Amino acid sequence: MFGGSSSSVIKNNRDLLKNNKREKFVYKKSIQNKVEKEKFDHLILNTEYCQNISKKLKKENRIRRIKQVVFLTLIMILLISILYYYA
Repeated sequence: MFGGSSSSVIKNNRDLLKNNKREKFVYKKSIQNKVEKEKFDHLILNTEYCQNISKKLKKENRIRRIKQVVFLTLIMILLISILYYYA
């Protein structure tokens, strides 16, 4: 158990059963604030739109990759210089 004696666990469970004012763990459908789902007009994906998205993603990925390579290079130069200094 979670520490303590088993009799205290049983006592706590009995106390929970006697407490009528506590909120029960029951799934309740919320009737308040019931809003109908909006219907969205979906974009018609033509080839130009898809190509623009792919170009944009490729550009972002290329920039991210360049940043990763530069950062890794700086870290490696720093580590090598520290090892060379103390060697």
